[in-house]
Amino acid sequence: MPLRRTATAAAIAVTTLSALTFATGPALADSNSGDNGWGWGWGHRHHHGPVSYTVGTPVVDKVKGGPWTLAQGDPTAGATVTVNGVTYPNIAVDPGANGVPAASGVTGTPGPLPGYCASGGPTPETGAVLRQPKGSVLPMQPYYFPFVTSDDGGRTLTGLFDYRPKDTDEAVVAATSTDHGRTWHYQGEALEQNQGLCADGNTDDDGQGHAFVLTVPNYNGTGHRGQVLYTLSRPSGDNPGVNLIVHKLAPKGGNPLAGLPAAEPVGMGGSTTATGAVTVPAGPGGDGVTINAATTAGFEQPGHFTVDGVTVDCNDNNATATAFTGCTTRTAGGVSIKAGDAIAADSVIPATAQQTSGLVSPDGIISTVPNYPGAPKGSVAVLYTEKIVNYYTPTTTTAAVTLPAATIPVADSSALKPAGGSVTVSLGTPNGIVQVTCTGADATHLTGCTGGTGAVAKGSDVGAPGAAVAPYAQLSQTGEGKNKPKTLFGNNEDYTVVRAAYTTDGLHFTDLGQVSGLGDPTSNSNSVLRWIGSRGTVITNPDGSYGLFLSGAYASDGDSDAFNQIFYASSKDGQHWSAPQKLIGTDYTFSALSAQAKSGGPLGVSGYYSGRVYDPTVVQNDNGTLTMLFAGYSTPKPLPTTGSTYGTDAANPYTVPAAQPAEYRTILSVTLKPQYNG
Repeated sequence: MPLRRTATAAAIAVTTLSALTFATGPALADSNSGDNGWGWGWGHRHHHGPVSYTVGTPVVDKVKGGPWTLAQGDPTAGATVTVNGVTYPNIAVDPGANGVPAASGVTGTPGPLPGYCASGGPTPETGAVLRQPKGSVLPMQPYYFPFVTSDDGGRTLTGLFDYRPKDTDEAVVAATSTDHGRTWHYQGEALEQNQGLCADGNTDDDGQGHAFVLTVPNYNGTGHRGQVLYTLSRPSGDNPGVNLIVHKLAPKGGNPLAGLPAAEPVGMGGSTTATGAVTVPAGPGGDGVTINAATTAGFEQPGHFTVDGVTVDCNDNNATATAFTGCTTRTAGGVSIKAGDAIAADSVIPATAQQTSGLVSPDGIISTVPNYPGAPKGSVAVLYTEKIVNYYTPTTTTAAVTLPAATIPVADSSALKPAGGSVTVSLGTPNGIVQVTCTGADATHLTGCTGGTGAVAKGSDVGAPGAAVAPYAQLSQTGEGKNKPKTLFGNNEDYTVVRAAYTTDGLHFTDLGQVSGLGDPTSNSNSVLRWIGSRGTVITNPDGSYGLFLSGAYASDGDSDAFNQIFYASSKDGQHWSAPQKLIGTDYTFSALSAQAKSGGPLGVSGYYSGRVYDPTVVQNDNGTLTMLFAGYSTPKPLPTTGSTYGTDAANPYTVPAAQPAEYRTILSVTLKPQYNG
């Protein structure tokens, strides 16, 4: 069903949902409080039996007073901006004058940030990083991953958001709204990754994200309650052994982030030494230089590192195991590097922060759950997402093979030992992904193999049992996947499940295992969700059951960010959940984008989330309705290539025009109206 119809008229049957009673901020978020993490619980209305929800039409939220936005355009230009021969609106509105400004970044341009810095024009730009023009009220882009609460029945909303200009920066921003999320007023910003940087594709926007706040009864063993902020270290997160970053909050003057470091970069923690002398020029312009080093392992590329207290940014255009390439410095006049100089990446956990223990590869905390089985009284129980990148591709082939072949040479067979007599792996060939079953293994070979036909190249990913195997023809309809057999055609091979844990001090958690019913991390069907998101809301219903709002995706969506749909599920104990029921979903026909490209008219609201709809957070209003905020992209990838054709409707494909606005990381809000049936 196209998203336009789903978004405006879908009535979804779910369990009874109660009205909200907000406990004040200092209230404990413990296992008996009904608290969602910032002190808000749910009261009880006298409605029983099943309830359905009518999902209203989403609106694009706007923001005032914050950092740079996609829509503010280039102040050094006139009514239009021309980049590489493509002309598009500058500080304008979408065709049709519907009041929604066009994004300053467009498809086909060298980047999504014209007008990001004072010099203006296409990248590279120089000068000061600009902020949102004073007095302007612009679409809330590029913001996403909202965490929103209210202590007055939905009249005033307080939110934390990931602020993330593509390929440039990331920070946590606080804002408030008094109109159910339609307009937000900036309150503060903290933990910025690349403060003041005019980027030129030579760094990354991987900083701290997935912000979540919890009130704990015994913060860090001090015997006092405390509000704790959790963030994910993106460069190194989603790997075994990596935990969440923890900061204690001290709100002040309406800013929940007051007292936190304004800038706090994170990295992969790598270290090495330079093996040759080189002078690094000041950036961001120019091609940069090559810095030879003992190793580049443990460094994010593109990314940045520090040499003698100076920050150096490098792209990865020609990087090798012993060379950083395209390197410039943020220091005026450049900097000289000598052989033997120490090179250090930013740490995984900053010196000014702490980290959790006990969570299993956490991608983020979803929500608290009252009275979770196994969580002792007085503790705080949470749901969180375990995520392990590339889990289903544990090794690669070490030589070319033509299938069928009795022996498959691999770098390491330890994760593929035959169980129950055999193991079935997936391999990419020019004709698609095939399965091969093997009955034996030594350290570097799978043996006794049968099945499959075609050529498998050296260095090909070996898909473990449960690997995603969507055909490239299906992935490419939405711009996902890669037409490369060696990478299993770009199938995402991350592992995600929802787990539960509890804590009393905010730092040390006890894991309580996986929950059930929300999906299957090995599913390759379009009826069972494979990936589960990391932002959601759990509420307590009048009958004592729980309701969960979360996002998910199928294998064919091609991305473990879980952006196909926002769903609802219910549970009696928080551990066993009903099958997810879709509330709002993507529109992979891209009908709104296609219509705008053909007619030049206004962009339908579904065009802001036709490619991604995820990260829901829910607040209950005094009148019994719900306000749900979520994030959207027009296409799954922020900048699809001009001239590319996408969409699942072969009769009406979406062809990317030369100057399609880059509508990504957009905050939207929608009202859910309950209809009680019992």
